[in-house]
Amino acid sequence: MEEHQLETMLSIERICYSTKFIKSHPDRRIIALGLHKLSDDEKMSDDVFALTMNIFDRFILKYSAIMNDHYCQLIALSCYNLAKKLRSNISINNENEQTSLILLNQNYTDEEIFDAEQLIVETLDWDLSTVVPHDYIHLIFQYIPLTENDKAKIRLHVNTLLSITICELNTLTIFPSILCCASIRVAINGLSIFDIYYNDELIMKTIHCTNQELIKIQREIEQIFQSYVPKKVPATKRPCLAQINTSNKTHSSSPRVK
Repeated sequence: MEEHQLETMLSIERICYSTKFIKSHPDRRIIALGLHKLSDDEKMSDDVFALTMNIFDRFILKYSAIMNDHYCQLIALSCYNLAKKLRSNISINNENEQTSLILLNQNYTDEEIFDAEQLIVETLDWDLSTVVPHDYIHLIFQYIPLTENDKAKIRLHVNTLLSITICELNTLTIFPSILCCASIRVAINGLSIFDIYYNDELIMKTIHCTNQELIKIQREIEQIFQSYVPKKVPATKRPCLAQINTSNKTHSSSPRVK
């Protein structure tokens, strides 16, 4: 049953992600970060954010009219509401929409939201639901002998990695299955879980991916993750309240710090 499900998902993604042309809104990264914070604040599952960006990117690819920032944020919010309807069991009512509007610091009417959602579904010919990387996590886990504790830790890290990579424009053409598999490998390496053995060749054969391609995507994910990690500032050997004069000049009196 799961093997049939996996093959079906792989067939769908080959159709949906067949284009190699990358196009999205110039402020896509800012929009993505805002939507991710919104979904996190509303405690939505990570696949809701992934589907939100998928709907947004496909809409931008097909929609040719120029949008100002205010209208673009309305479209992004409407994509989020549509993704919630498709991926969660929470009914979208006025209270939910008002929460979203407050979090985005915008003021849209119910009519504007409805019109934007209608424009999105008509532009995409009602083709809204699709495969996202998170859908593959439990399917790929069946090829890796993991304890339930390790699965929980890896899943948490994989969700974080996927959310970060989905914010970046250069990951749009990567198949969700490969993005998920590469994220799992990054998480396993990052958590130093080395006492497990799994058949990489079997996984790559299943998702129709070469080792070179998987390694390339894995490195891209690691580089993206490092760009989000705050740079550590070296700590000084001792606290300094006043600037230290390192010149060789002598002074008649030493400065005091009160």
